[in-house]
Amino acid sequence: MAKAIKQIDRKIRTPEDRRTEELNDILSSLAEQKESLLQLLEIIEELRKSGVLDMIQGVLATRHKLGLLAMEELDKPTVHDLVKSGIGAFNFLTKIDPAQLDRILNGMSEGLKHSSEQLDKDEKIGVWGMMKSVKDPAVNRSLSTFIHFLEGMGSGLKAK
Repeated sequence: MAKAIKQIDRKIRTPEDRRTEELNDILSSLAEQKESLLQLLEIIEELRKSGVLDMIQGVLATRHKLGLLAMEELDKPTVHDLVKSGIGAFNFLTKIDPAQLDRILNGMSEGLKHSSEQLDKDEKIGVWGMMKSVKDPAVNRSLSTFIHFLEGMGSGLKAK
């Protein structure tokens, strides 16, 4: 038969033993991540050289004052108006068909290009020249588009 166990030998770890074991775990983890850590150290050095670390340190040191200043600035009526305008612009953009907007913006882009070329020539156009240009299909298309835009805008303004 087996002998009864009367004494248990407990191995009590001292704080120094625990600390040594933890340091060994950290060192082995550092060794496994050597390449990443070296790359991170290079990035930190570049940030230090460029002054970004100093700026970050300054921001962190004065974070309470900066937070108060930011809250004061955000509480101004102009910021409230900006947020309302941004929401209005976003709502406006969601109502526009992307294909229509793309077509109109492409036309405007071509118009800006053409008008900038004409600015360099600095040619004068008289009343008869304007009347003659209305017969041009491209000019007529632009004018009719603009007139239809104004009609739609007017009906939209009347509805509100």
